[in-house]
Amino acid sequence: MTGPDPAFIGSSDWASAADLLAALWFLLGSALGFGASMLLAHGMIPSLAISRDIPERTARRIRIPLYGAALVFLGLGLYAIMLFVDRLSLISELFYRGAQ
Repeated sequence: MTGPDPAFIGSSDWASAADLLAALWFLLGSALGFGASMLLAHGMIPSLAISRDIPERTARRIRIPLYGAALVFLGLGLYAIMLFVDRLSLISELFYRGAQ
């Protein structure tokens, strides 16, 4: 058989790979939450207020919590990036261990 042997990857490595993938899913969820909150707060709510589908006072009241939610999702996204970068060393460990 030629090429690297996949048997060098143990159960702890698979658990670390699952943690790395979970950080990516966490990042995706926080990015989608941030985008949806900003889209609603900065795009759709003012448009609805301009077209008078909702009162302007209600639009101002709705935008504040949406901006707050966007800040929370931004913080979660930054935390997810830190988690991902922290767990990224698994890739180089597996690569160099498999190349031997």
